[in-house]
Amino acid sequence: MPRTIDQQIAEAENRVQRLKTKKRTKDTRRKIIVGATIIPAAFKDKKLARYLVRLLENSLTRAVDKQDAEPLLDELRKFIGDDQA
Repeated sequence: MPRTIDQQIAEAENRVQRLKTKKRTKDTRRKIIVGATIIPAAFKDKKLARYLVRLLENSLTRAVDKQDAEPLLDELRKFIGDDQA
């Protein structure tokens, strides 16, 4: 039995949603990989640590993001020996 136009539309919408989910998953994975690379490197290089502190301080706008990042920022500030970075 042939599919109706409504069925075809629903299938297309489902495919689009699956592709959007796949894109978000890949984007999240890329962010995790970058963070897992940059954070340890920052604890070996004070110049990079300073840059990362400034970048995060200037880029984070949401209160929840700032709150979640604060322990990392504190550790980086201690590493570079400056509470204000």
